[in-house]
Amino acid sequence: MDDDGTPPLDVPAGYQVAGWRITELIGSGGWGSVYAAEDPAGGTVAVKFLRPGLPTPGRHRTMAELVRREDYFSRRADHPQLIRTLAAVTVRDPGDPRLDGALALVMERAERSLQQVLADGEPGTAVTGAARILAEVATGLAHMHGRGWVHGDLKPGNILLMADGGVRLADFGLSAELDGGTHAYAPPLGSPDHVPPEWWSHRAGARGVELRPSADVWAFGVLAHQVLTGGLHPFLGATARARSLAAQAYARGTAPLRLDERLPDGWRAVIADCLAGDPAVRSRLGAAELLARVRQAGGPPPPARA
Repeated sequence: MDDDGTPPLDVPAGYQVAGWRITELIGSGGWGSVYAAEDPAGGTVAVKFLRPGLPTPGRHRTMAELVRREDYFSRRADHPQLIRTLAAVTVRDPGDPRLDGALALVMERAERSLQQVLADGEPGTAVTGAARILAEVATGLAHMHGRGWVHGDLKPGNILLMADGGVRLADFGLSAELDGGTHAYAPPLGSPDHVPPEWWSHRAGARGVELRPSADVWAFGVLAHQVLTGGLHPFLGATARARSLAAQAYARGTAPLRLDERLPDGWRAVIADCLAGDPAVRSRLGAAELLARVRQAGGPPPPARA
């Protein structure tokens, strides 16, 4: 059972989806479950099943929109730091009402997520290979921004570590293409303690909530602080909501920015600029310059991967 009390979407071993055979459960959440699967040649993938029986039509429409966005972006993404979606299908199985109508995304399989690495680590101690991980995340982010896309949900759970040691951005359900090169729109979702302070003041219209590249820069600052401190968030709070309120107080100027004292000076400056309360300041930083500064703070860039 997941943290929210929702049982996993039960998919039996051997179940076939678009030519892949389900083998075992990887993880589960309120929206669905992720299973490992293999093809006849022995290749392995991850299959994300999204629940068909959501409680309201509105939530089901939102889920369908997330799947559409992820599939749309993945078919256009081609970069070593971006996870690939191999297929998006609707399960048709009238004999099994639990699965009939479920949406399934077949994706490259990773070894584990950065969230799992942080959970297994020691608070206050940087993740092994922190500089390389952050450089590869920044590389993927710079590629997305350079192609006119915003990720929209950058957080440890959406950073995947591959079997070959590579790092890839994943979960593009909130990713959006920039309109006029400045902003995009996404469903009013996201991780409360990784969205920027201004996100809370944006009203959701017919196209969703306004989203700018500066939101990804903010999220990278939070992520970098967590990677370099073993999971410690730059804004204190026992819950995600409390941490988001602390970030909003800082952005209003009613609270100072208190970064962990163990951060190296070079990284401290990068993170502080990413967490600028004014989104215009973050916009001037940009993902390309952010990548250059991350490489400078962490040493030589990682070797290129095929």
